Amino acid sequence: MPEEDDRSVGIFADRSGWRLGFALAWCALLALTVAASLLLGGLSTSRGVFLAGIAAGEFVLAVVSSVLLEWTVFHHVERLRNAVTEGTDGPLSSVKGPLAPLAEAIRAREERSVAALREAVRDREERLAQVERLRRALEETRANLESNVQYLRTMAEVSTIIAGILDPEELYRILPERVMGKLGLNDFCIMLYSRETKRLIAKSFPVADGGPMPAFTLAPGEGVAGKVFTTGEPAWIPDVRSSADFLHYGERRKDVRSFMCVPLVSKGKNIGVLMLNHSEPNAFEPELLPTMRVLASYLAIAIENAEMFGWAKSLAEKDSLTLLYNHGAFHEKLAIELERSNRYVRPMAVIMLDLDHFKEINDLHGHLTGDRVLALVAGVLGAHLRKTDIAARYGGDEFAVILPETGLSSAAVIAKRISEGISNVRLDIGGEIVISFTASVGYAACGHDSPGRGEILNIADRLMFDSKRRGPGGVLGKQI
Repeated sequence: MPEEDDRSVGIFADRSGWRLGFALAWCALLALTVAASLLLGGLSTSRGVFLAGIAAGEFVLAVVSSVLLEWTVFHHVERLRNAVTEGTDGPLSSVKGPLAPLAEAIRAREERSVAALREAVRDREERLAQVERLRRALEETRANLESNVQYLRTMAEVSTIIAGILDPEELYRILPERVMGKLGLNDFCIMLYSRETKRLIAKSFPVADGGPMPAFTLAPGEGVAGKVFTTGEPAWIPDVRSSADFLHYGERRKDVRSFMCVPLVSKGKNIGVLMLNHSEPNAFEPELLPTMRVLASYLAIAIENAEMFGWAKSLAEKDSLTLLYNHGAFHEKLAIELERSNRYVRPMAVIMLDLDHFKEINDLHGHLTGDRVLALVAGVLGAHLRKTDIAARYGGDEFAVILPETGLSSAAVIAKRISEGISNVRLDIGGEIVISFTASVGYAACGHDSPGRGEILNIADRLMFDSKRRGPGGVLGKQI
């Protein structure tokens, strides 16, 4: 190794220098002693013999001192230099003799240096460990922040979606995909309290294969969901097999294992519950509860607003006296049914009717009696029409009816029943006075491709007036 060769040469050169200098000094001393002995007569004189003895003693002393210096000083110095230079592991080897204090001092200094170095290494390692812990904490914090930001973004999107829908049926329709699906909660059920039935009724949950929503109701306090509605406290069941109160949706959902339920609260009043289901036990973490409570508050407000809007819209579309659709709402419904008839290639019909001599009833018996007559006519229409039919108070004493998916023959039967039903009404107004009345009826039917089908209302109206001119209580119809 080049470095080791250079170091060995340096050490050897140092030792050779000391030896040479030491030898030259002794040689010079011997030379002076021998020269002095020769000058004084050499071995022939006593002084010369004395100096020759001194020279011999000096030579012995030189050899002895050289050996002593070599083994007591130079050898140990070289070992110390080699140990320090090579930096060998472990403490320095023990040195005896005059260099022992120096070796001990070097050893002590070396131990202090090593201890300081180890302390520095430990401190550095601790600092690195702290930096690593800090980095992990920052990574975890960043992940939590990103998760929270995503959660807030999703909740903002969800709240925007549900806040922008004021039609209750449309709200229930979009909840599975556009709201719950966006949150990754694909198995859920929303139940609302009905004041009419005094029960919780399922309003929205995913339906497989587009099938109808199965009927499912609960009484307040019944099962887990009923208790959540009554108490207002959420429920989290990691495994429903451990709960005797869980009813499996009236035995319809035996596959549910994990269950979470939170109340829907609007303006401090419980209006229903939001339920989450999962087919695996322990599927929901308890941290999900706060999220569900926030979502439930949004849903409750949206549902309440939609219900109020639907109620207000219903009032705006209905006639306050007869509770039938008014003139404007009837024209909207007629446009919808004409378009639907064309799209699905189905027939439809329209009936127009006008009460005969209604002005005379008002003039003879008063407008309150006239109002009672109009309400009775609305009752007759309700008794003889299907749920899909649309009845309206067209104006004054005129009424109009839309008959979806109805041909001419069926429309004729319905028109005749309505006419007969009205003529059979008897109204007792007191004073032993009982009045009866009739209506003139006109109806028209059209197919999806009938020419002039857009004029179906006008045609039915003309037929009604033709019937009135022929006499009270008549019925006329036509196929377009």
